[in-house]
Amino acid sequence: MTGPKTVVESSDWAEMKREWRETFADHAREAGVDYRFADTVPAPGAEDGTLLVAEISDYRIVGIGARVWLGMMTGNAYINANVRYVDLRTGRAFGEQAFNTRSSAWGGVFARVTPQQVDAIATGVFENVKAARR
Repeated sequence: MTGPKTVVESSDWAEMKREWRETFADHAREAGVDYRFADTVPAPGAEDGTLLVAEISDYRIVGIGARVWLGMMTGNAYINANVRYVDLRTGRAFGEQAFNTRSSAWGGVFARVTPQQVDAIATGVFENVKAARR
């Protein structure tokens, strides 16, 4: 995961990375796929696999608890991300996908918050990985 300086230096960047790491690990386990979260991009040629390079251009975390207790006053959660699929053996990109999720605070306690948005992104990514493995 990476992003512009304003994103990676945000006070809640560690929380965003944690949410991403845990959610993607859950999806990988369900898909029967080996998964490792890397803070640095591994060198090409080390092993077979797919590297997901997630560029987060902007986000706003809204947790479930805040949504339940404060409803629409919490504002909107969103994630603007671009995921690149890279062959781990060659280092060559073979696909790219934009994910732009948004909640509407007007949805009250039912509006999708950050964990649900990361889950939706992970679902899309693993559908693509599964399709590529066929």
